[in-house]
Amino acid sequence: MTNTPKWQRPSLTYPQVPVFELLRDTARRLPQKQAVIDPYGKRTLTYADLDRESDILAGVFAEWGVHRGDRISFLLSNGWEYFVGFYGALKAGAVVSPINPTYRDRKIQHQVADSESKVLFVQNKLLPQVLGILAGLPTVEKVILTRGETEGNGKFFSLPALLEKHHPCTSFPPLTPKADLAALPYSSGTAGLSKGVMITHFNLTANILQSMGAVEACPEDVFLSFLPFNHIYGLTYYLGGAVYLGATQITMARFEAEECLRLMEKHRVSVLFAVPPALLALLNLPHGANYDVSSLRLIWVGAAPLPPPVAWGIRQKFGVPVARHYGLSEASPTTHANPTARIKDGSVGIAVSDVQDRIMDWEKGLKEMPAGEPGELAVRGPNVFQGYWKHPEETKLALRNGWLYTGDIAWRDAEGYVYILDRKKEMIRRGEHKFAPAELEGILMEHPAVRDCAVVGIPDPGFGERPKAFVVLHPGVVVEPDELMEFVAERVPEYKQIREVALIPEIPKNFSGKILRRVLKIG
Repeated sequence: MTNTPKWQRPSLTYPQVPVFELLRDTARRLPQKQAVIDPYGKRTLTYADLDRESDILAGVFAEWGVHRGDRISFLLSNGWEYFVGFYGALKAGAVVSPINPTYRDRKIQHQVADSESKVLFVQNKLLPQVLGILAGLPTVEKVILTRGETEGNGKFFSLPALLEKHHPCTSFPPLTPKADLAALPYSSGTAGLSKGVMITHFNLTANILQSMGAVEACPEDVFLSFLPFNHIYGLTYYLGGAVYLGATQITMARFEAEECLRLMEKHRVSVLFAVPPALLALLNLPHGANYDVSSLRLIWVGAAPLPPPVAWGIRQKFGVPVARHYGLSEASPTTHANPTARIKDGSVGIAVSDVQDRIMDWEKGLKEMPAGEPGELAVRGPNVFQGYWKHPEETKLALRNGWLYTGDIAWRDAEGYVYILDRKKEMIRRGEHKFAPAELEGILMEHPAVRDCAVVGIPDPGFGERPKAFVVLHPGVVVEPDELMEFVAERVPEYKQIREVALIPEIPKNFSGKILRRVLKIG
């Protein structure tokens, strides 16, 4: 069964080159254009600077014996150093494995050890944490620090000192873009330890072109880069996409709502890529109108569901379109985005160029579902990853006959627009019915007393599960749980009705805004 969408993007031509060739091309076209403005690291890099300094670092890696396919772990926040390190590693033929800098010892040690990284790139403030686990990282031969004036002895080196004392590399190891890995990000590991996601140079290059085309970005745009570079969203859009375009970006090491608006005003930011928590913080900021953000033309939001009240509020506050897009690490990441000429609220849009999608039955994934019927979203295209690092069995579950099964339950309308309901593993089963917690969360968010909420399924003997809501109220507001349950009951069938409400001060979420339901279930 095939549903031919009425909206379809044109096919693209993808250069079969290493990712760093995108930087080299931009540096040739726009050598003196500002590439990266880092207000906190107090550095501005032109495209010529970035190309030259990453050449120097590539030469350092070569001297250290870093070979094609070796892994280099990055444990640092957004800043100019990330760009130099990223492209230096790729030019040396290495694979970049980014780590969330907020991780604790166990997760850092797991990722560095599992990837068998030869070099560890570390922010100075995180060095004490690294020293505490270094004995458990036998593959790490060198550590690069982001600050310092002189090189260390033997194992520890300062990036500024390396850049000052060494010369640019003039030759790079030959790479096969469809076979050689460029990045090894790790999945969030919400159900256990995270897994490495193997992304080739071709996968990443393809999605850079797909993503930038889908979000309608251009070289004249100015990005505010606060999404973490360690996450595939930030990695592809900022380290890759903006550089490919030749756009200018301002880095933020950590998102802060008012500082975000100040930088938008100062640098005339035109496109904002965001996640729901950031938009909610901007919406709740009382002094937002004090900043001139008239340069802004478009806001994109991904990584987690966007509650309709937040979308409406942001659209009204900034006076620009707010469009959702969707992806996952295994797709490098973007697979869907709304065409700006026809944005549908609640939808993540249509497939990006050269990505095919289909909705499969969620039990076995063998039958394609018709328009309007929910099932598991499956995609295929040039951006789909090669598999999980050291996890062949889980690779087989995710990649079937060339299709990536996303683990997300969705439905598709007659125009090809996809609507994500929830993660397959989060669906609530009550009797013979299965439904998405996000549907009930969306209804609860319409209640004027509710600031945030989450719904989980908890065991209910005889019925399977029953929906329980965790609700955060607006400050100073008082409402009884029964009123909230009645509010939902008036809008859903009996089997979907919320049976229990807990009022709590905050909903546990990861950085992108995804609800950590397991925390609520065990809490």
